[in-house]
Amino acid sequence: MADYKTTVALEIGSQSVTMGVFTPAGRGFALSRYARRDILLDPVEEGMRMDYVGSAIAEMVQELKVRGSEVRNVVSGQQVFMRFIKLPAIDIDNIAEQVGFEAQQHIPFPLEDIIYSYQELADRGEGEREVLLVAIKKDVLDNLNSQVEAGPLKTRSVDCAITSLYNAFRANYDEDEPVMLLDIGAKTTDIIFAEDGRFFTRSVTAAGAFITNSIAREFNMSFREAEQLKIEDGVVSLGNGYTDSMGEQEAALATTIRTAMTRLSSEVQRTINHYRAQYKGNPPTKAYICGGGARLPFALEFLQAALNIPVEYLNPVEILAVGPKVDEAELEQDAICLGPIVGAAITGSGTGEFNIDLVPTSVGKERAEKKLLPMVGIAGVLALAGAASYAAVATMNANESAAVYKKASDVDAAVSQINDQITNVQQKYDREMAEISKFADLYSMRAAYVDVLQQLSRKAASIKFWFNEFSPLINYDVEANSLTEAADVKGTKLIDMNRSRSNTNDSAMNAAPDEVDVRKRNKAPMVTAIYVSGFTIKKPGSDGLAQRDAIYNLVAQNFDERSADSLFSYENGKVQSNLNHYFQFVDSKAAKGKLPDYVEKFMMVMPLKNPIPIPEQSEGKK
Repeated sequence: MADYKTTVALEIGSQSVTMGVFTPAGRGFALSRYARRDILLDPVEEGMRMDYVGSAIAEMVQELKVRGSEVRNVVSGQQVFMRFIKLPAIDIDNIAEQVGFEAQQHIPFPLEDIIYSYQELADRGEGEREVLLVAIKKDVLDNLNSQVEAGPLKTRSVDCAITSLYNAFRANYDEDEPVMLLDIGAKTTDIIFAEDGRFFTRSVTAAGAFITNSIAREFNMSFREAEQLKIEDGVVSLGNGYTDSMGEQEAALATTIRTAMTRLSSEVQRTINHYRAQYKGNPPTKAYICGGGARLPFALEFLQAALNIPVEYLNPVEILAVGPKVDEAELEQDAICLGPIVGAAITGSGTGEFNIDLVPTSVGKERAEKKLLPMVGIAGVLALAGAASYAAVATMNANESAAVYKKASDVDAAVSQINDQITNVQQKYDREMAEISKFADLYSMRAAYVDVLQQLSRKAASIKFWFNEFSPLINYDVEANSLTEAADVKGTKLIDMNRSRSNTNDSAMNAAPDEVDVRKRNKAPMVTAIYVSGFTIKKPGSDGLAQRDAIYNLVAQNFDERSADSLFSYENGKVQSNLNHYFQFVDSKAAKGKLPDYVEKFMMVMPLKNPIPIPEQSEGKK
């Protein structure tokens, strides 16, 4: 049921901050007042961004007279991780636990370092449930929230600009045909597909700052100067002699902007193809553009010609009444930038299709404390009731006291019976969750090794060397072992353990003699590293140092743990100081079989960021 209350909404974008006040009006909202502030920073000034954001919020709080109000915040799509996750088709009521498990596999940071929220998507009839996972680094969210609270404002919720904009679009437009939204922001362009209840999004870096950097390079000026030139004189050249009547600099500027916009249109077309191929979606029949980048003159006409579909400006305030304090001429210019705050108000009313809530640390603590208050109150009431009962009993005669005691005993017996039932249910629940955990481990393994192999294939492809062995290692401590083919790796290879189990008919961790050290560590079996061996080509008679350096440098650079998508935990400094723990070449005399003079064997141990669980064999299947 819709709940239209006065709502303050705030969007913190990459280069702008927008705040609006929405009040109830009939069966909807009115835009009572709003304010915007641009934050134009050179990339080298990025460290000062939070200070500028805080100042902008404080100014708008004073201008809109909302000091101390609760606010619904919206963070830019560039600051969040969004993943579409398919959940296994198993009968589990607690979807939150499944999502929490999947978040560990899909977000390139430890769970304790992120805040996430999710939304279950419409069923596509493929037998698996799909959710949209939205995550943000905890420190990023807390830093933003500290600026909001210094406003001073009180955070009610935190949404993502992409889902918030989608809510605003759905509230304003009743589109049956597949359409596309292009939110051209400062650092990213968010591409959103809406089709018959379905949702898909992808963000690309061809956006406002990309255009500004192109201008800065072309005219040899600073980022700030290029941004000012774009705002004051920038237009998108439409080709076919469009710039013939312009001055030399004006024509060069329009052509530079067109070149950058061509990159954007190519990224959009590539995303359309991906959506159709991977998600079986239909091509959009219309596009709506919004965001600061959509203000560029002739951006709409250029995209319409490049995409070959009708393009319109998105008007997120179409369904809103407008308050008397709003300058309608300014609103006409700013409307295409107000989608996220309109969507935040719609989400707060309970009428949005998405309800994403990223909870800052301080807000989470406050919510937890509020949940405890009713319990404290109940405890107080019970204490008072107990005291009153004691006083009443003290005044009773002996017969009345006995009757009260009997009733209390009956109640105590009933409570004990209920406690026993609760204990039985809890034990059953624990057993079921243990079984579910086994299935969850199996499911995680379904894709884990595929991901590792694909990343190795993609990032370690070279004509100078090739791999001939890939072995997961169980509970292997890289720092504690030097890498030698004969001793340290042997016994921790998963394939060796599985072979020992089948030969000796023993259990998972007791089968092979080489597994004794693993058992002594008293750890659950986890694949913690990958052992890889292979061969490299060298010039006959050479020492092979150049080939060794080439392999090491490729691995160290491409699999550095600082890379967001790396599945491995290589720290370059640690690897260099303990190289023989991670990387070794095998003496050709010690190698199994005789190797030609132009071939040399190497071994690597690659520690995983996130260990892969190994399900234990059940007792009945030994």
